[in-house]
Amino acid sequence: MAHTKVNYHDVDAIGGGLYFLRDALNCENFGVTVVDAEPGWTGKKHDHVESDHEEVYVLVDGTASLTVDGETLELTAGDAVRVSPDAVRQLHNGDVASTLVIVGSP
Repeated sequence: MAHTKVNYHDVDAIGGGLYFLRDALNCENFGVTVVDAEPGWTGKKHDHVESDHEEVYVLVDGTASLTVDGETLELTAGDAVRVSPDAVRQLHNGDVASTLVIVGSP
């Protein structure tokens, strides 16, 4: 099949609003995650050194910040940030519900 369609609401959420779509979309070369973050939500601090996995974070709606190697970047709707595999990153949601899309690939 040349395409796969899925609604992220049809995928089981993990860890408070994380929707991992890689398997549902049958992606072979990259991952896609939708984050529906409640006010005050904070993601896990992590890197992707072992998998050589870079990520792009796109804030679709709301307010959030992304801390990358100790530097906090304030995000507004429409902002996109690329993060290298070796950088330690952590998402922090603002005072309103937010939606982010994260795309990653080795």
